[in-house]
Amino acid sequence: MFNALLGFAGLAQVLVLPLFSAATSFEAPFYGQGCTAIAVGKDATEGSVMVSHGNDCPTCDFRVAYVPHADHAEGTHAPVWIDFDDYPRFVVADSIDADASFSTAKIYESSHLEPGYEITTQRPPMGYIPQVPHTYAYVDGAYGIMNEHGLSIGESTCDARLGQRGIPIEFGGNALFGIAQLSRFALQRCKTARCAVQLMGDLAVEHGYYGANRPEWAEGKMKTKLVGEAEGGEALTIGDKKEAWVFNICPDDTGTSAVWVAQRVPDDEVTAVTNTFTIGEIDLSDPDYFMASENVFDVAAREGLWDKDGKVPFDFAQIFRSTDGHSLPSSPERKGIMLRDRRRWVIFHTVAPSVVLDPYKQHAWDDSDKYLPFSVKPDHKLTERDVFRIHRDIYQDTPFDITKKAVGGPFGDPYRGIIPQESPFNDSEEWNGSFERTVAQLWTSYTTITQSRDWLPDHIGSRVWFGPHSAVTSAFTPVYPGAAKLSGRFPKAIESGSLLKFNEDSYWWWVTLVANYAGRFYSVSIDMVQDAQASLEESLLDMTKKAEDIALAQSKEDAFATLEKMQKEVSEFSLAQWRAFFFQMVTNFHDGMFFEAGEEGSAMVSSKAAYPSWWLKLLGPKDAGLSQYASPDGGYQVESNDTDTDKKEKDEGLGVKGVLLIATLSALVGLGFGYWEAGRHNKAGYQTIPQ
Repeated sequence: MFNALLGFAGLAQVLVLPLFSAATSFEAPFYGQGCTAIAVGKDATEGSVMVSHGNDCPTCDFRVAYVPHADHAEGTHAPVWIDFDDYPRFVVADSIDADASFSTAKIYESSHLEPGYEITTQRPPMGYIPQVPHTYAYVDGAYGIMNEHGLSIGESTCDARLGQRGIPIEFGGNALFGIAQLSRFALQRCKTARCAVQLMGDLAVEHGYYGANRPEWAEGKMKTKLVGEAEGGEALTIGDKKEAWVFNICPDDTGTSAVWVAQRVPDDEVTAVTNTFTIGEIDLSDPDYFMASENVFDVAAREGLWDKDGKVPFDFAQIFRSTDGHSLPSSPERKGIMLRDRRRWVIFHTVAPSVVLDPYKQHAWDDSDKYLPFSVKPDHKLTERDVFRIHRDIYQDTPFDITKKAVGGPFGDPYRGIIPQESPFNDSEEWNGSFERTVAQLWTSYTTITQSRDWLPDHIGSRVWFGPHSAVTSAFTPVYPGAAKLSGRFPKAIESGSLLKFNEDSYWWWVTLVANYAGRFYSVSIDMVQDAQASLEESLLDMTKKAEDIALAQSKEDAFATLEKMQKEVSEFSLAQWRAFFFQMVTNFHDGMFFEAGEEGSAMVSSKAAYPSWWLKLLGPKDAGLSQYASPDGGYQVESNDTDTDKKEKDEGLGVKGVLLIATLSALVGLGFGYWEAGRHNKAGYQTIPQ
């Protein structure tokens, strides 16, 4: 073990402080909204294994980085840093010690920091492990995404009973590995999902594992049990060119090791992970479909979570899942629906409507894996477009459609803020329930959907679809691990930008502008957004198909050049199209009205955004929402004991007020009875995958 080998001179992760704020990201508020990850077997698609990840993190570094392959001298060691999500997720010091060897992205060098950030201190690695002779190139994000051989990873944090036991070495604990570092080591060293599962499991067991509960680490212990359990476990969806797997892991009872299991997704099925362990009963006599750490039974028995007498089946999810955290609203005192299982229900129902699943019944923390299957067989084979749509799901046209709730306003804003801890009523009343947790979120950092296609060479068949910000209002653009081999860089459109400064060269920022503008008038704008998404994504599919066909007929070296040229074109095209779309959307629709050119080129209003009747009814009895502006008590007349002189003066003033009142009412009525643009229909209806 190399945990004790701390601080080789000149080799460090750099702690960077934004000049805009004195607060470090370790002091940031805890959001705890989790992620959604999907895995699709090769026979459930046209032949590619697909893995996806919606990285629902409001403060994460959203850049896509290319980490090149590298050769390493015998006897060198690989540094292991603490997991870090915020910008910049990683910066390496300029000098590298001869005893350590590793590969890193060029954008992780200090010279590539965004303006406004400065290096403050250098954080040394927490430890080292022996380096291997060769490491593979991979696409990196908040977690490792996909390597040059088509191995890919998606992530979703989970509740874990033992989540609070794992504390990283840097914070006084004994755990060396977090899930982000494990994912990167897997992509560097493995070509298959089975290899990745075994490698990550072995590293975590040997060197210790900690969860994603970063705000709660202090002096070797958790400050809050709830948060410690909520982010204390992890699940990964892992795919290669042949197989897809799910990997569940959490700290062991000692805080020095880990327990883990893995289950293979049947080749013709789809699975989803939504912030909870989904692997139930395991059968280690069937190694084709199950893997686990050697200590998994012993740890459960030592903690009193399972009896070795065998009378009760060993169910990993029920044994190691926590009762707190993602399963309930933000506070344990609140009672309400869960934030995780309904997402799995809607994903399964979308791809397999023939499989009847109850969207209510599974909402019990200790048995959700019983009511929802591990995976389902889709009614029809899926394409990348189908997975795009799943990650854009907001329960549209279901009883849980969040655009139809009062909190969404009259125009169905699907994005939600944080429920405050304090009740807005009085001390005797509490919040009861929570907002529905949808697959799509406003504060998604990015979404990735990978395709590993075994009928193509690795450098062509390995493809990532990258959707910055919220998938609802984003357009997915392709990223190829093999498209940066020659230059070592991805285009600026996808590898640049930070949260504290608008960057017009960053695709993420233009998507963010669209999301925040369109969300306010979602029911009006979503048609425009979906038309733009379909047009751009169809163009990108066509561009990539042509480039792949050319590369397939070329030598490997020439193919790399073709892919790099294509990568630059599609990235710049995506940014340019979404930038143009944002300005066009603002031009066509602003101030609650659609504008078009009239006769002789003059501007005319073609339609107005009308308040829907269901929302007006929420204002109270008939006219309540309108008359409340007439006087302090909501009526039209004000009784008074004023003198005749005073009354006359007020009556004269009331005449002016009356005019204003009539004008106000007329405007509101006109808005309320405005009509939609002819032929305009909401295309966001809830649909299953068509044949």
